[in-house]
Amino acid sequence: MTEQSLKDICDELPQVALDFMNTVHCEEILLTQRIQQALDSGQEYAQIDALMSEWVEHTVRHFAREERLMEEYKFPPFPLHMSEHVFALEDLRAAESNWLDTRDAKALNDYISHNWRGWLDEHISTMDTVTARFLSRFDIQVDLDLD
Repeated sequence: MTEQSLKDICDELPQVALDFMNTVHCEEILLTQRIQQALDSGQEYAQIDALMSEWVEHTVRHFAREERLMEEYKFPPFPLHMSEHVFALEDLRAAESNWLDTRDAKALNDYISHNWRGWLDEHISTMDTVTARFLSRFDIQVDLDLD
């Protein structure tokens, strides 16, 4: 994948007022694309399993970071935003479990393309946009390598 196509992929996502959130969202898309490429090219299950695990771990850190900041800065709709994270993470873990049980590449590909991507775009456009706008009023420094 070329540098330009990576930029295009990330630019397709809704952008929010905090760069670190945009970076994390882009990483999420790149992870899912790696999984889809592995599925399409018939990679060994162990490699896809590792990518799925990486995606789940990334998402857990992603959500935990946002939740920590929302709580720390007393973001009023924190419970609502967090409830969306809980739902999405449960759904992602169910998709991972289904993959491990069935090895159904089509089902996993469909989940990524439709369920996850649709949810992520909507979540960024609504919850994350409002959250980032609120948090951008503060001098927040986030080092993604340390979180």
